[in-house]
Amino acid sequence: MLVCGFTLSLLGVLGFASKGESNESSSADSEGDPVAMTPVVMQFDWIFNAQFAGFYQAIEQGFFEDAGLAVELRGQATTPDTVGMTLSEPEISFGSAESNVLLADAAAGADLKIIGVMFQDSPMGWMFVDDGSIREFTDLASKRVGVHADGSRVIRLLLEEAGADTTNLDTYDCGYAPSIVIDGEADAMQCYYIDEYVKLEQMIGERAGIFLAKDHGYRAYSQVMFTDVETVETHPEVVAGFLRAVKRGWEFAFEHPEDTVELIISQYSSELDREHQLKSLEKIKELMIPQPGALLRVADPKVFEEGLSRMRDRGLIQESIDAADLLAQEFLPGDGD
Repeated sequence: MLVCGFTLSLLGVLGFASKGESNESSSADSEGDPVAMTPVVMQFDWIFNAQFAGFYQAIEQGFFEDAGLAVELRGQATTPDTVGMTLSEPEISFGSAESNVLLADAAAGADLKIIGVMFQDSPMGWMFVDDGSIREFTDLASKRVGVHADGSRVIRLLLEEAGADTTNLDTYDCGYAPSIVIDGEADAMQCYYIDEYVKLEQMIGERAGIFLAKDHGYRAYSQVMFTDVETVETHPEVVAGFLRAVKRGWEFAFEHPEDTVELIISQYSSELDREHQLKSLEKIKELMIPQPGALLRVADPKVFEEGLSRMRDRGLIQESIDAADLLAQEFLPGDGD
């Protein structure tokens, strides 16, 4: 399993059991009596950073423990198969991934259920050094563009929908360092504007340029939380408690950004830049709460259906599935939870 060097758990290393017979750990209540805790794994599709701040605070502030959950967080440096890693985990497990990745895997037969959406829009984009050689999004059709697994299909699709001839589009799998475009290895590269683009801005200031996918017809949710069908059917109380704790964690993280970044750096990723994480968390809040009350609100099934339709039309998936059948949003906490 590709993980970011280590995993972090609320109550240490936990034993394994089938999802239908979940193993129990224990904590203690205010009087010192043992309280049964349910082990849960949360698999991220990226490294430990501000992108998952709500989960760190849900552990730090005891919100998961309040829900009777002993949560282990797993982060990784690349995104080889987040869905497969999550669904094959013997413990009760949850994951987060891009919606296009989940839809493609579901169409290929993955037995998953979408339980909630963190980012109300996609932060995906393509960043570049603004030296005058790239002025319009369609200019990328004749450029060398670095891409990642979760967005390799998207740029060609959007360029073609914009009427561009992509015959000379040169894409390749690239890393995540802004130096890729600064040093000229690529003319542009896929990024998250909450992460890599923040770094590029820090490095070259106003010369940093970006085309956001959402500004060019890409309507998609991002950091979509999911689990397997068995967990939804046999452990509904775990799903509901997990989501309730996640929401509380994000609320706390946004209310205490300085403390949250200190927590991230001190306990999760000491090499991260403090200012970068603060700016990233600010942009993440814009994505998660674009309007009051939007935090973990019920997602629109039409957005997923449009994604499936677009992928079918382009031959990216073969099987016809109903987006509504993938959703299990009845466990989302209400406004007062």
